[in-house]
Amino acid sequence: MEIEQRFEKLINYLTDYIYTVTISNGVAVDTFHGPGCVSVTGYTSEDYKKDPELWYRMVHSKDREKVLTQARFALSGFEVEPLEHRIIHRDGSVRWVKNKIVVTKDEFERPIAYDGLINDITKLKKAEFTAAIKNRQLKQADKMASLGILVSGIAHEINNPNNFILLNIQLFSKIWRDVTPVLDEYYKENGDFVIAGMLYSKSKGKISQSIDGILAGSERIKNITKSLTEYARADSGNLNEQVDINKVVEMAILITGNLIKKSTTNFKVDYEKNLPLIRGNAQQLEQVVINLITNACQSLKKDSDEIKVSTYFNAERKKVRIKVEDQGSGIEERDLKYIMDPFFTTKRNMGGTGLGLSVSYNIIKSHNGSLILKSEPGVGTMARASFPVSSDDNLISRENNEL
Repeated sequence: MEIEQRFEKLINYLTDYIYTVTISNGVAVDTFHGPGCVSVTGYTSEDYKKDPELWYRMVHSKDREKVLTQARFALSGFEVEPLEHRIIHRDGSVRWVKNKIVVTKDEFERPIAYDGLINDITKLKKAEFTAAIKNRQLKQADKMASLGILVSGIAHEINNPNNFILLNIQLFSKIWRDVTPVLDEYYKENGDFVIAGMLYSKSKGKISQSIDGILAGSERIKNITKSLTEYARADSGNLNEQVDINKVVEMAILITGNLIKKSTTNFKVDYEKNLPLIRGNAQQLEQVVINLITNACQSLKKDSDEIKVSTYFNAERKKVRIKVEDQGSGIEERDLKYIMDPFFTTKRNMGGTGLGLSVSYNIIKSHNGSLILKSEPGVGTMARASFPVSSDDNLISRENNEL
């Protein structure tokens, strides 16, 4: 008797929970759940005895079919593979278990019982899930690092011919300014004449506009490639820079400029002057704003929908804030509570990974900041990132900040 008790304690310790199903003519006629079931399921052996269907009802609805299939095979006398599935604990929590079944047969090879060994693998599943997330994040980080190198190289290649254009258009601009008075004098004395296939009186303004346009476009290419190069550079990880949020937003808008133009004709920016500096990492914060603007652009249903980006200072809370508002499709309430979870995305069919907002949220948290999302389906979304001013001496004037 003592040996049996010791053996039972050992079995319970090793397997978490054991149960036995008695079979007659391929039908379950009795089930016994060992005392270890309480620690795994929250239910006692008596609970299972009083309610024969409890074992089935506690199985997660998405796993019931495969659990029933395993039981049917065991009742028929087939050896079955161990099955991992979810159960609903008595306290309402979801647990993962591994169900191993061993079938016992009589001398005629007819099944007379099967024993089930249940292991609680909830912690193992959580560890596997966390490891999978980390692995995907590492792959994504590696991909982004490679992309950064590629972008930096492309920006450098674009800069070479653009510098040639910029230098020459500046020369042509000076030549045109010097030649214009001579041409004007000739026009007064001799009347209209043809230049570039057009009358001088009509082409003069167009030529000036074309030169100014080429110069402005070349300067814009220079600024974009510069911002891309800076954005792609290796991040030091240092969070001790003095960061001007207005410049962070300016840089993010410059980088996403093409996407903004394709998405909306109603883009607005409102910078509050004299913002205090915050302590952090400008490059990481640019990534946050780029993600928020990109999400806003992708949510729009038509190009007349508005996107508004604004910066301001909450003096009472000593917080510098960035707000991105859109009139897009919005986010369903059921999705809103998961929106910052890694790999959760409402844009899976568009190739979304669900990493963007999760990464941005972690960057904001690393800056001791907060991110608030408010959304209404069919109306739009508001995202507000807030960052603390580290000390009173950081509340400095930004009078020289040209926006």
